[in-house]
Amino acid sequence: MSDACSPSFNEAIEPGTCTRRGGTPFDVFIGQLQRNGFAGAWHNSPPQVNVDAGDSLTVENRGGETHTFTEVSQFGGGGIVPVLNEILFGTQNPPLFFDPNDVTLVPPGGEETITPSTPGTHLFICAIHPWMEDTVVVR
Repeated sequence: MSDACSPSFNEAIEPGTCTRRGGTPFDVFIGQLQRNGFAGAWHNSPPQVNVDAGDSLTVENRGGETHTFTEVSQFGGGGIVPVLNEILFGTQNPPLFFDPNDVTLVPPGGEETITPSTPGTHLFICAIHPWMEDTVVVR
């Protein structure tokens, strides 16, 4: 999980939102969302991972903001931050394709380990930044 937040996020949102020393100013980030529906520096890499059933997958947060790695039933839904939903979907309450009560926050420098056991394609997003998508193919 990556992002390019800057200390201006701390002023715009709340202190401690971003731990990076430099990066994309908050107003530029918002402009990217308004123009593109996403901010490219906020992403999962690689966008697809292949694992064997029962193997663990550890996802690291290498960004300066908190992220999640949340399984969804499909891509294209909203997240848990109403103001971002408003920008991206024109409503604070777009469809969610996950249980908002089952979200694990991963702080900057943190990690989450999952162990998918069901073969097939599993879809994940950051529930904070829902354009951050990842596909995990379980063999």
